[in-house]
Amino acid sequence: MEYVCRSTDEIEEYQRVSSHVAPHLLMQPLLVSPQVQEMMHKKGTSSTETDKAPDFLVALRPHAAWEKTPVKLFCTVDGHPRPIVKWYKGGKPVDPLSAPGKYKIESKYGVHSLIISICCFICCTNILACVVLVFSSVPHMTVIHHSKLEITMLDRFGVSFGTEGGSISLVCTMVVVPDLPNVPPLAQWYRDDKLLKAGKLAEIKVGGGAATLTLPHLAKDDEGLYTLRMWTKDGTTEHSAYLFVKDAAPSVAGAPGAPISVKAFDINSDYVLVAWKPPNTTNEAAITGYFVDKRESGSATWSQCNDASVRICKYPVHGLSVGHAYHFRVRAVNSAGISRPSRESDKVTALDPAERERLQGIKLDGKHEVVIKEDDLEGYVTLPGEPTDVHASEIFKSYIVLSWKPPSPRGRAPLWYIIEKSVSGTGAWQRINTAVKLQSARYPVFDLEAGKKYQFRVHSENLYGASEASKPTDPIEKVDEHGVPSAPGQVVATRNTKSSVFVQWDPPKHPNHLIGYYIDASLVGSKAWAPCNHKPYKFVVHGLTPGETYVFRVQAVNIYGLSDESQESTPIAVESALTTPSAPHGITMLSCDGVSMIIAWKSPKHCGGSKINAYYVDKRDADTLAWKEVNSAPTKTKTYTVDGLTEGTFYEFKVQAGNLAGVGVPSAPSTPLKCEAWTSAVPGPAYDLALREVRGDSLVILWKAPVYTGASAVTGYIVEMAKKGHHYHPLNEEAIGHCYLQVTGLEAGAEYTFKVKAVNAEGVGKASQASEPVVAKALPGTQEIQCGVDEDTGDIFLSFEACEISETSNFAWSKNYKEIRDCPRVAIETKGKRSKLTFVNPDVSDLGAFSVVVTDTDGVSASHTVTEDALNTMLELSYNIRHPIVPLKHQLNYEVLEKGHVRFWLQCLKMSPAVTYRFIVNDKEVTSSDSHKISHDVNTRVIQMTVDHFSKASEATYTVQIHDGRAKNQSSLVLLRDVFKAVLKEAEFQRSEHIRKQGPHFAEYLSYHVDDDCTVLLVCKVTNTFSRTLNSTFFLQFSRKDQGHYEAKLSDDRGKDTSVLSVGVVVSLPLLFLSGSSASELVLQCTPEGIRLQCYMKYYTEEIRTAWLHKDSKISSSEKMRIAGTAEMAWMQIREPSEKEKGHYSIQIMDATKSHTRTFDLSGQDRGRVVGGLPDVVTIMEQKTLSLTCTVWGDPSPEVTWFKNENEVVSTEHAKITLEANKFASLTITAVTPEDSGKYSINVRNKYGGEFVEITVSVYKHGESPPEPKMGGRGATPVVPRGRNFPLQQASSIKHS
Repeated sequence: MEYVCRSTDEIEEYQRVSSHVAPHLLMQPLLVSPQVQEMMHKKGTSSTETDKAPDFLVALRPHAAWEKTPVKLFCTVDGHPRPIVKWYKGGKPVDPLSAPGKYKIESKYGVHSLIISICCFICCTNILACVVLVFSSVPHMTVIHHSKLEITMLDRFGVSFGTEGGSISLVCTMVVVPDLPNVPPLAQWYRDDKLLKAGKLAEIKVGGGAATLTLPHLAKDDEGLYTLRMWTKDGTTEHSAYLFVKDAAPSVAGAPGAPISVKAFDINSDYVLVAWKPPNTTNEAAITGYFVDKRESGSATWSQCNDASVRICKYPVHGLSVGHAYHFRVRAVNSAGISRPSRESDKVTALDPAERERLQGIKLDGKHEVVIKEDDLEGYVTLPGEPTDVHASEIFKSYIVLSWKPPSPRGRAPLWYIIEKSVSGTGAWQRINTAVKLQSARYPVFDLEAGKKYQFRVHSENLYGASEASKPTDPIEKVDEHGVPSAPGQVVATRNTKSSVFVQWDPPKHPNHLIGYYIDASLVGSKAWAPCNHKPYKFVVHGLTPGETYVFRVQAVNIYGLSDESQESTPIAVESALTTPSAPHGITMLSCDGVSMIIAWKSPKHCGGSKINAYYVDKRDADTLAWKEVNSAPTKTKTYTVDGLTEGTFYEFKVQAGNLAGVGVPSAPSTPLKCEAWTSAVPGPAYDLALREVRGDSLVILWKAPVYTGASAVTGYIVEMAKKGHHYHPLNEEAIGHCYLQVTGLEAGAEYTFKVKAVNAEGVGKASQASEPVVAKALPGTQEIQCGVDEDTGDIFLSFEACEISETSNFAWSKNYKEIRDCPRVAIETKGKRSKLTFVNPDVSDLGAFSVVVTDTDGVSASHTVTEDALNTMLELSYNIRHPIVPLKHQLNYEVLEKGHVRFWLQCLKMSPAVTYRFIVNDKEVTSSDSHKISHDVNTRVIQMTVDHFSKASEATYTVQIHDGRAKNQSSLVLLRDVFKAVLKEAEFQRSEHIRKQGPHFAEYLSYHVDDDCTVLLVCKVTNTFSRTLNSTFFLQFSRKDQGHYEAKLSDDRGKDTSVLSVGVVVSLPLLFLSGSSASELVLQCTPEGIRLQCYMKYYTEEIRTAWLHKDSKISSSEKMRIAGTAEMAWMQIREPSEKEKGHYSIQIMDATKSHTRTFDLSGQDRGRVVGGLPDVVTIMEQKTLSLTCTVWGDPSPEVTWFKNENEVVSTEHAKITLEANKFASLTITAVTPEDSGKYSINVRNKYGGEFVEITVSVYKHGESPPEPKMGGRGATPVVPRGRNFPLQQASSIKHS
C-alpha cells in the first residue's frame, strides 16, 4: 500500500475531479426532484392521518461506474408514520462508522441517498435499501447527540516535522453548529489508521473551536499519517497529514539512532519475547548489535537483560517474576558507540496464558454458572504427565527458543519444567536449567556450538515427582534462516506537490519476512544523503525544497537489519503535479457605460503546475439559471469588457482558468452587478492588488490604476490597512502618485489586509476590493538581492536566488516597480533558481529601486535600491577589474652577489604558471644566455636576471615587462652616473674579494677592542690556511706615543693578503669608548643655586665630545646654564629656573664609532613644595601656644615631615602634627618652654622632588624682652627624594618657592 497524505490543495483537486468524472451520477437529484416535489404536498397535517404501509415511490436502479470514482444511490419512500430507511450490503447493514469516510447516508426532503466515496468491485455489489415502519408517538429528544452537529473545518494542520525528545501540537480549527459548551464535538485521532487514546504520550483536547492533539514526548514511534475524524450530522469529516520525527543528537558522535516499535510478545509467567525495528542508518556506521533493558512497573531503575549484544531484532527475556509488570527498551550499538534508548514498550504482566484456557464454566439449573479449573477434573492424580509438541519456535544464530504444550494431567501441585539437550546422534542427555525452576512453556537456549545439531526433551515436575521425558525434538541447528532482504528494485519518483515527491519501487526479489523500507534523498550533484523516514514504510517524501532536483534510494528492512541500497532513481525536480487550475475569485466591476461592463478577477490560488494561458467568462441574468458564454476565444488578461448588456439589468459572472491540463472549475458567481452607466466625478476602484516582498516587519503593495477615472485625471492614491480583528486606517495622509507603497512597522506573525482608493480633483474614489490576507512572515529560506561586481568581467550586477521555484516560474525584474522589457541598458540571465541582471554601461540613470518577482510561487520576491555612492564604488571596482595590473610586492631592484655578479629582480603579489615577461636594457630586449641568466619562480613569485660580468658597458636603464592573463605591469631601474658607479665599484670589490679568498686571507681585518680595564686589543681572524682558521690578538696599553699605523700580512704560494689599521688617538682613547656606552640616564639634583642635570659614566674628561640640548637646540655654557663635569659625570647647572627652562633636555656623547643620547623631561609634573605661610624667625613667650602652619602642593600629593634641630618630630600631645586635605600642614606646640627653642624645618616631597624650609623659634620667659630676630635663614630649599633615580617617564620640573 502507498500511504499518501492529501493536502488542502489535493483535497480540493480531488473534489473537483470527482465532480467531473461521472456527471451523469450527479444529475440523479435533478431526475428525482420533480417526483419529490409532486409528493411533498401529500404530507399529512394531522396526527390522526390513517396509517399507511411504507412504499418506494422511486426505487433503486442498477448503476455502472468507473473504479475509484464516487457513486450516489437514491430512493424516495412514502408511509405513515414516516418510515425509516436502512441500507444493506450483502445482507449486512451499512454502518458509516465502521468505515469512516467511505459511506455517507443522507435523508433530506424525503429523498434518501447512500454515497460511496470510492467505488470498487467489492463494495458496490448487492446494495439494498429496506424500509421499516415505526409506530410511535411524537418524537422527543432530550439529549443532542454528536451526530446532530454540523462541523466545518477551517485551518487544518499540515505536514509537520519534529525532533526526538521534543514536543509538537497538531491543531485544526472549526465551526460547530450549534456550538454548545456542554456538548463538544466528538473528535477521534488516528495514527496510521490506529485510534489514539489520551494519555501521557498523547494529550487530546476538543473545544473552543479547535481540536488539538499534543505529543509532549516525541519519539520516532510517533511518526506516521495522522487523521482527525469528526462525527457530524452528515456522517464524518476528516483531515490527514504526515508527521515526521528525526533523530535527536546522539550522545556519542557517529552513534546510531534509537530503535523503534519495541513490543513484547508471547508473554508467559516468566518469559517474554521482545521485538523491535532497526533504525535508519543513512550516515552512521552499520549496527553491530542491540542491548535490551527492562524495569518493573513502578520502578525507575533499568537493568540490562543481555550481557552480549544480539544482532537480530528479537530477544527472549526469561527469569521474570510471576505476576509482576514490566517495561522494555532497546539500545543499538555500532563502532562509534551506543544509541539513545528507544521509547519503552507498553506494560506487560508475566502470567501464564494457558491459565484462562484451563477454566471451565458449568451451568446449574440453567441459571447459575460455576467456574472450575480443569485440574479439579483430573481426580487424585499427583504426578504430572509429560509435555507434548516440543519444538523450536525461534531459531537464530544467537539463540533457540523451545516451546511445548503443558502436560495433561498436571498433577495437583504447582508445576515446573526440566529441559535436557543432546548432541544429535550421541544419545547423551544433559540438563540445561539446573538452577532455575522454569514455570513457562518457553525457554531460550543460548550456549550452543555452531555447526552442531541438537535434540531437546522436557520433563514436567512437581512436589510429588517428575514425569517421563517428552518426545525428543528433531535435530536443530542454530542458524539464521533468512538474513537481510535483497535490495529493492527500480525506484521511480513522480511529481506530487511543490514540496513533495511520490516514490515507488519494485519489491526485493528475496523479501525474507520484510517489515518495511527506508528512503534516502540527495540533491543532484551532492554526495550527502539524508533520511526521509524513520519508520519503515512507503510514503510520499515531504519537506523537499521546491525547484531543487533530487535522487532517491531505498533499503528494505527486516529483523536482521537493512538491505543493500537500491539503485538511485532518475533525477526529479520538485514540482506540483500537473492539474487544472483552481477557480479564479474576487470578481469585481471596474467600469460601466450602460451597455457594457469591464470586469476584473483575481488569479487562481493554484495554477495546477502549469502556466495559466486562458480565461473564460460566463454571464447570466441574476433572475435566471442559464449561463451564457461571453468569450469563445480565451483571454489571457484578468480583465474583460462584456458587451451587449441591457441597461438596468443585474448580471452575474463566473470565470474559469485554463492551462495545459485543461480548463479548471468555474469560480463562484459574482454578486449581482447592475448595468448602469457610471457618472460619478470621483475615480472608480483600483484593482489587481498584489503583495510582494513580505517580511517579518514590512511588505510592498502594488496595484493597477482604476479604469474609470471620474471627472478628472487620477492624481494619487490612499492606501488603507487593517490588522485582523481591527478596522481599516489610512497609511498615507497625502496621496502618493505611483502605484506601489512600501509598508513598514508590521507586527511579525500578524495578519493584514489592504485597500486602495484613487484620488482626483473631485475627491477620494471608491475603495478597491480588499487584498488577500497576508501574514507578516518571510518565506522559509528567503534571500535578498545581492549587488556586486563580477571578478572576471568587471560587470556590475544584481543577483537573486529564489528559495522556491516551479517549472513554469519566471523571474520578472522591475525598476521602480515597472517591469523591465527589452531594455538595452540591462541584460537578464536566468539559470535554475538564480537570476542575474547585469548593467550595460551603468550611470546615474540606473539609480533607483530594482525588484524581482518569481511567478507561480507563494510570493517569492525581493528588492534592492541602487544609490549613487554605491554605484560610484562599484564603477571604481569595475574599472580596476577591466584594466587589471599584475600587483608587485617589490619593484625592480638590484643585488651585488659574491663573485661580483649583479642580480636584477622583482617580486609579484600574484603570479600564475602562465606568466610571461621580458627584460629590456636600453630599449633592447635581452634574452637568457650564459652572460645573462633569466628565470622566475611561481612559488616565490620572483622574476630575476643575473649579469655575470658587470662592467662599464652595463650602464643602462633596465626594464621588466610582465603579462599574466589579461593583467600586465612593468618596472624600471635606472643605473646611470653616480648610481651606476656605486654599483660597479661594489661589483668590482666583490669580484676582487672572491679572487682574494681563493688563498689565505683575513676573514676579519685588524680591529681594536677596549676592555673594561682600559686595555686595547688589536684583533684579526685568518682563514683558508693549510691548517685551520686562526684568531690573532695583540694586547696594548695605549698612550699618545702608541698612535700610528699597524699592519698585518699573510701569504703562501696561493696568494697573499694584507690588513692595515691606522691608529691616531690620544692616551685616553680607550675611555672614549667606555664613556658613551656606560653613560647613565640623566638625573635631577636640587642645589641652593637651582637644579642640576647629571649623567654618570665610567670616565669623563673634557676631551670627550658632548653636547647639551634644550628642546632640540644646542646649549652653550653660560652664567644661567653652566656646563661642566667631573671624572665620573657630566653635568649642567640651571640657576634660578623659571618657566622658560621647562622642556625636554638631552645630552649627546660621541665616541669614536657612534653617538649615545640620554634625555630628561622637565615639563608637566609638580614636585612637592611649600606654597606659603611660614616665617623665617618666630619669637614667643613661654606657656603660649605656637602654631606653624603652611600650604603645601605637589602632584601627586607630597609627604610632609617636620624636624627640630635636624631630628624628626613625632606627633605628641605637646607637639601635634596635622595635614588637612593633603594641603594644610601644621605643627602646634602647646605651653611652649625654653626647651622648645631651636631650628625647625619642614620637608615636603613627592617622587618628582620637593623642598626644605627652615624656621628659627626662640622662646623667652615672662617679663623678659623678646630677643632680636637673627636673619639669614636659608628659606625654601628644593630637595630630591633620597635614594631615587628619575626614569625618563617620571622626569619633573623643579621650581623655587
